[in-house]
Amino acid sequence: MSDMKVTAGGPGEVGDFVAMLHDHSSWLVPVQYVSLYETLEWENPSPIVKQVLGHARAGEIRVCRDLLTRITGGSVLTGEAPEFAPSAEEPELYLHFLVTRVRFRQLSMAALVADARAEAAWRGVRLLRTHCWTGEDGRFVREYEELGFTATLEFEELRSDGSFWRGQVLQTRV
Repeated sequence: MSDMKVTAGGPGEVGDFVAMLHDHSSWLVPVQYVSLYETLEWENPSPIVKQVLGHARAGEIRVCRDLLTRITGGSVLTGEAPEFAPSAEEPELYLHFLVTRVRFRQLSMAALVADARAEAAWRGVRLLRTHCWTGEDGRFVREYEELGFTATLEFEELRSDGSFWRGQVLQTRV
């Protein structure tokens, strides 16, 4: 993790951020997670690009860089959970869109989660939550658990094609 540095990102990083989302889905599809690419709903213009750009303009993007200053991961930190997550009974920091380059996945995830914890502590917030796709075997849930999160609520989000995206809300205390 010491080889990674997390800083604020902005509109200039949106292209890299969206490329990582696309690369991430492309990496998963050949393995076994066939439905993930469809969940990103790449349309013209893509709703996900609009979301990421909005977060960048609001100053909510964090980017992870390696020693050569290449972007290796990114996330979005907000004080609000998405609609599908139940309201927290206390102030929280919510980690959205945690994404990495495949080659740097473990180091970048660890650095971005450590950054989110530090930001929560700086804001005086004790609850840090996130969510992920549950997938066929729960691999992503286990990755977050290894980073100190506890699985809480399972949910299904209705997609535009009528199918469901299965997810898991996770939380940790700071």
